[in-house]
Amino acid sequence: MPSIESPDGLGSRSGTALFLKRWLRRPFAMGSVVPSGRLLGQAMAGAALAAMDGREGHVIELGAGTGQVTRALLAAGIPADRLALVEREPELAAFLRRHFLGPRIIEGDATRLPHLLQEQGLGSPAAIVSSLPLLSLPAEVVNGIVRGVFDALPRGGALVQFTYGPKPPVPLALRESLRLVATRGKRIWRNIPPAVVWTFRRPEGA
Repeated sequence: MPSIESPDGLGSRSGTALFLKRWLRRPFAMGSVVPSGRLLGQAMAGAALAAMDGREGHVIELGAGTGQVTRALLAAGIPADRLALVEREPELAAFLRRHFLGPRIIEGDATRLPHLLQEQGLGSPAAIVSSLPLLSLPAEVVNGIVRGVFDALPRGGALVQFTYGPKPPVPLALRESLRLVATRGKRIWRNIPPAVVWTFRRPEGA
């Protein structure tokens, strides 16, 4: 099922306004003053398709916000009923419910991801896509999120994460602890601000 926009066709613009309002309230929690751009969304969707690698199960999107990356995932051909969107902020979760039919909307904290998936009756994900501002979050929160992601993923499964920063969004010590292999995409200069998509995978034998 495709994404469903608001009847007035202003879903994207109203989403940008909501995103800006949330940023003004909590700038460090949002990571950027504007939602992800179209080219970044397409890069995220392409990396997600590669990360799925034919696996069954849902694609889990963390920090879905106003659905900019969600739209790209749907446009790339990922079925709506295989998408589960995790969003902590009640106002943003309500926005997603109004504007998207088909994807499962899970209101909850990404640090509790394995528990959230268990509560929803979801098995091992095919891939996990994250728009969370990892570089802006406290180290213990990042640690909880990333460890939860790889507790939920099957061996060989991947996390797709974008960042605006110059270095990988998952710290080196944490990557080494989890034995993650990091793959860097090209910097998307036309995004505001410019961004890079990273894929983190724990190999089958690790």
